[in-house]
Order: sequence, then structure tokens, then C-alpha cells
Amino acid sequence: MLEQYADTAYRGKQDAKFRNEIAKDERDLMFCRYQSKQALYPRGKVFGHCFDNSQRNYYKRNITGEERYVRSILAKGKSDLAMPLVGNATNMIGFINFTWAIIHLCIVIFLFVMPLFSLALGAVDVALEFLAGLSLCWIVSKLINWLIWPFFRFKYNLAVIFNRATGMVEVPTKNAKDFDIFPFEEFNAHYRVQHNPKSGFPYRGFTLLHYKQSMRYDQTYSNQITSAFLHWELLQNFMDVTQPLADIPQFEYYREFDKTTAEFDKANGRPKYFWYRVDKSFLKEMSKADDELRKEFNDEEQLDNLLTGKPIKKITPQDVFKFPWKYADNIKAESEIKFGKTLWQKFTSFLMIDL
Repeated sequence: MLEQYADTAYRGKQDAKFRNEIAKDERDLMFCRYQSKQALYPRGKVFGHCFDNSQRNYYKRNITGEERYVRSILAKGKSDLAMPLVGNATNMIGFINFTWAIIHLCIVIFLFVMPLFSLALGAVDVALEFLAGLSLCWIVSKLINWLIWPFFRFKYNLAVIFNRATGMVEVPTKNAKDFDIFPFEEFNAHYRVQHNPKSGFPYRGFTLLHYKQSMRYDQTYSNQITSAFLHWELLQNFMDVTQPLADIPQFEYYREFDKTTAEFDKANGRPKYFWYRVDKSFLKEMSKADDELRKEFNDEEQLDNLLTGKPIKKITPQDVFKFPWKYADNIKAESEIKFGKTLWQKFTSFLMIDL
């Protein structure tokens, strides 16, 4: 197992041909032809850490047990070092699933807002009509989620899987029933912008695109480019077995299964399951440190550098990102780890649909 790990896993390097011999006009999909011509994110470290605001959500989902449940569905029994990620929909099944989730969310919001709004205007009959109609829509959606969707979801691949153990990226095919599998080093991160017609502000991110095939993983964020740089660095860190995994909530599950990381944790005395044991108030300290680095990065300037091919400014992160446990108080004993949802979390989960 370890020999296979050492021989096949990505090692933080990329042959120049994968960046210099990019196929542009030969691709099947017009979107991929267009993306292959966009600016390339640089390989290597820029921020030197992978912590951003999304890690607060991973922390919560770890504690509630939701992240483990989602991983069990998306990873489909693969290696413990396989990380499934859901980006922008790249096939019809993913698009349908995403659209359904958005529609259901809107139903839940209107289920509470519209009757209350009608009551505030004194229209009791209208409020009851809204309540009855939206409740029926919610019930139908939930019944589909409970009774029908579980029989279909295991037939489809809903996430791109990054496998640290093999160095491969597994991308769902168009029918979402199989995977196309290629080495991580053969993928490049191309700049992507997606305009938001409501706000007028663009979503910025990247398309992780195979240098020849139309295999991709899309991710867009707010109008700032900083989040895209952090996510690109996160993917590189996860796939580079020459360095330990970044110390973030998202990676806590994988640390004990990874040889390089386990050796690093043992040598530095890192508490086992740190992100399952530390108090959530510590996340505020990490977020403040991240905010300071973002100011130093200067988002607009670095976006201009990316698009014009100029060097991207590299940031030196604080030690709190490398050794967070040394700066944290209120670390529970390992025996006190408990996973589960609060009553409010159970209620909100009941209202929504799951994978």
C-alpha cells in the first residue's frame, strides 16, 4: 500500500508540457475550449495556508456529523484519502439536483414569509392559501427526497473526487454514472468569471481543466479573487504528499490516514482530532488572521496581475495557520468528543432536503 502511495501520488510538481501544450480548439465542449484560453493560476503557494470563511461551515458539519454523512454518499466507498467536492454543475444530473435544492429552499423561505406578510396586511384568507399551497409543495418535495431519491442517488456521481492516495482526479461523466480519471498534475486552473444578473457583480473563480480533455471541476465565489486562490491552494495541498495536510476543519478526517501528515502531527505533538475538540470561538481568531492577510494581498491588484501574466504577490502567513493548536484554549479531552445536532439544527435539517 505504501509503495503504491509513494509511486503514484502527486508530488507537488507538474511537467511543463501540461501547461505549455494545452489543447484549445480541439476540445468537444465550447465551454472548455473557451476556458482553456483563459489566464492560468500559478502553481505553488501564494497564501501559504488554506483557511477561509468556509471552514466555519466545515467545523459545524463535522460536529453535527453531517460532513461524515455527506462524504459517505459522495465518496462512494473509496479510499479514506479521497475527498469529494461538489462545484458548479457539469452534467444534467448535477444541474437537476442543484436546481431542486434551490427551489426547495425558496419554498421553505416563502412558507414562512408569505403567510406572515399576508397576515400583516390583514389578508387572512390569502395567508391561509399561501400556507396550504406552499405546504403541499414542501410535502411533495420532502416525499421525493425520502422515498424516491435514495433509490437513484447511489446510481449517480455527484462530486469530483480528489484522491490523495493515488494522485488522481475522478470527474463524473456526462451521464453521471461513471468517472473519467486523470492525474492531478495534468489539470490546470484557468480563470473563470460568471456574472450575477441580480447584483451585477461577477462571481470569480477557476475551472480546473484537463490540459487536453474536456474534464473539469468548476468553482466560483464572490466578486473577489482571493477565495479562488485559497481554494486552488487547498487542492494543491491535498494532492501533494510531500507536505502534510493543511490544519483546517475540512481536513481533520483525513489526517490520521495520511502517512506524511500523521508523521508531522506526531513529531509536533498535535492533539489528535483537534478540530473536533476545540471550542468554536477559536474560529474567530483564525478568521481575523485570515482577514489581515486578505488586506495585505490586495485583491484587485492581484486579479490584474493574474490577467496580465504578472507575478502574484506571495503572503507569509502567521504560525497560527500551521500550528493552530498552540494558540487555542478550551480543547476538550478526546473522551468528550460528541457528534450530534442540536434541536434547532435537527429542525432546520428536517425542513430542507439532503443529498
